[in-house]
Amino acid sequence: QIMGSLGVRVLPSGRAQLYHTRRGAYSTFGTDIQSAVIQGGEIHCQTKSGRTMIYEINQHETGVRGPIRVW
Repeated sequence: QIMGSLGVRVLPSGRAQLYHTRRGAYSTFGTDIQSAVIQGGEIHCQTKSGRTMIYEINQHETGVRGPIRVW
């Protein structure tokens, strides 16, 4: 049985969205985001202005906290 998996996408609005491949969208976050990728329990986002913003995925994998680190 396929359980599905988490993904992240960048919306036209420049916000990122955490989603589940079977359950749909979970949460939308951030601003001015150009790219986002899941790495471990985190989402690493690059903004259009060149900053990196790290969000932490919560333990239920239904949302994010942060940004917990920015550079």
